[in-house]
Amino acid sequence: MTIDVSRVEAEVVRPLRHSVLRAGSDPAESVYPADDLADTVHLAAVDSDAVVGTATTFPEPYEGRPAWRLRGMAVKDGYRGRGIGTALLTEVLAHVRGSGFDLLWCNARKPALTFYEDHGFVLVGEEFLAGGGVPHFLAVCHL
Repeated sequence: MTIDVSRVEAEVVRPLRHSVLRAGSDPAESVYPADDLADTVHLAAVDSDAVVGTATTFPEPYEGRPAWRLRGMAVKDGYRGRGIGTALLTEVLAHVRGSGFDLLWCNARKPALTFYEDHGFVLVGEEFLAGGGVPHFLAVCHL
């Protein structure tokens, strides 16, 4: 299996975002306010012309400090555990470093906490509900 990760437009990643992260909800919930900002980066992992993984990142301060935020990180069912999430996150981290920033943060879903911790994120605070009542934790990565 050869997976290509590349930068794409928001509309390319929204269907996967919706099916993995917001299934059963209004598709409008998969549109983020930062999607069309000039600095926003959308990444797609593609296998045989099908988007199987995605990540979106954009500048958003964390506790008043310059930072990038990671949103919409998702890998299609049947493709998890194959390194696709790592490939996407590696590209995100390279982009953040290249921009001169040293901080990336996200709201991590509880089932993905080990993934984020394995990639250098630290959990901050208590569990909270977001995205239709899904348990999340704030996760921060100092580069």
